[in-house]
Amino acid sequence: MQFHKEFVQIMTHAINKRGWIELPARGTSMYPFIKKGDICRFVSTQAANLKKGDVILFHTPHGNLVAHRFCRLVTRNEQLHYLCKGDTNLAHDEAIAQEQLIGKMTWIRRNGRIIHVSSLPSYVWGQIVLAFPMISQLLRGYLNRRESTQA
Repeated sequence: MQFHKEFVQIMTHAINKRGWIELPARGTSMYPFIKKGDICRFVSTQAANLKKGDVILFHTPHGNLVAHRFCRLVTRNEQLHYLCKGDTNLAHDEAIAQEQLIGKMTWIRRNGRIIHVSSLPSYVWGQIVLAFPMISQLLRGYLNRRESTQA
């Protein structure tokens, strides 16, 4: 989802002041964990509190808001950066700097039901999708077939 940089600054300010923000999900990069129309709650967090498998909200240099799974830390230009990936994406995102981090997902509201990302099924899904990259390929293939039959 692309926004103007001023909007990203406003959202960052809001989450830091309020402690959380809720955003509707768009796209299929985190399917089936996050589906289009889900409402995702993100809380303000410190980078030191991130764990492998957490879904984090960050902004790209072009003003896109992205919620993807944190995979690992990498070093770029002698600084730590965060490597993330959508569950159905075949490649990692461009590594992000700490300044791009906005928050960490705590729950998803789907059809009036709350799904806590700290629950055991959510945790297990995150670990499986990171440990077995072939799952991303299978999910991407499924989504491509589904989209082609709906067109």
